[in-house]
Amino acid sequence: MITYVKTRRVNRSAEAAFDVIGTHVFERIRGGGAEVVAIRRLDDGPAGVGGRAVMVRSEHGRTSETAYSITEFDPPRRIAFDHPGSPLGFALSTTITPVSSTSCDVTTRVTMQPRGWVRLLEPLLRLGSARRGDRLTSEQARVIEQSTSAVSTIDSKEPEQ
Repeated sequence: MITYVKTRRVNRSAEAAFDVIGTHVFERIRGGGAEVVAIRRLDDGPAGVGGRAVMVRSEHGRTSETAYSITEFDPPRRIAFDHPGSPLGFALSTTITPVSSTSCDVTTRVTMQPRGWVRLLEPLLRLGSARRGDRLTSEQARVIEQSTSAVSTIDSKEPEQ
């Protein structure tokens, strides 16, 4: 199993941070990395345990779609996701810890347990996991800090080259 854990302090309250990455997780795609170009909901209603979506990603000139679901939803402290059909066995959880009324620590834990033939790539995946995790958490912190009380919806963007 490959595990990556990173904590970043952000200059927003725990409630504001959770609003961005929890309550409005399906309306925002930034914070999921530059390769995420769209998110499509698979169900209606507010975000919560069991909520499902498809993430559309563009990497290395290829577009892929990955279904995922919310496995934990505890405002304003924790949200977790699982990508059940992924050959990477990918899961992500974020825990928010208040530091003051205007700042919090955001701890992101990514685990991968490659399945099938993808297990052969585990040494390569392990090498890139820290760099990719650092990029993910930096983007997540940036999105939280740049957010306002109004949710800005991003349906798609140009993939990075």
